Amino acid sequence: MSAPSLPDFDRTIQLSQGNLDEAELAESHGLLCGLLCCRGADTPGDFIHHLGAMQLLVDPGPALGAIMTELWESTGRQLEDEEMGFELWLPDDDESLEDRTISLAQWCSGFLAGLGSCGQLEHLSEEAREAINDLQQIARAELAAPPGEDDPSDEDEQAYAEIVEYVRVVAMTMREEFRGPELDEVVH
Repeated sequence: MSAPSLPDFDRTIQLSQGNLDEAELAESHGLLCGLLCCRGADTPGDFIHHLGAMQLLVDPGPALGAIMTELWESTGRQLEDEEMGFELWLPDDDESLEDRTISLAQWCSGFLAGLGSCGQLEHLSEEAREAINDLQQIARAELAAPPGEDDPSDEDEQAYAEIVEYVRVVAMTMREEFRGPELDEVVH
């Protein structure tokens, strides 16, 4: 069984009626993923409460609240998907590389905030702490095109795609790091 799709990113931006931009929406998903990894959002209401606490989405209204509930459900199922169907909720590839890079940086910032809200980071493995340091660097990312170059190169697009994949794998790794072995799993 494949993992469910995330809600439509562009439609969610429209439903937010100016309350969220692309980077803030990406940050909201990062926050959710961090919370789900460390079991800090057991219900959609927990997630929406955290969004309000971070001043990302204080009063979502019924339509946007329903999408955030759908996001909580589909993201949770994606993180549990044995076929690794987890994906980051980011702007489409038709958006500028600069906008996508800013959104990815914000996603990482949200993810780190979600993980940090649960405490317990000092108990992570060395590999997990290195991955967190990498995410902190990505969260500070900026994209400045060289003078005279408005269009990103194929290498820039490839580098962005590789970083997105790395962040995706880190998020799944963090989920496993916080989850630990199940009772019926053999630990070697």
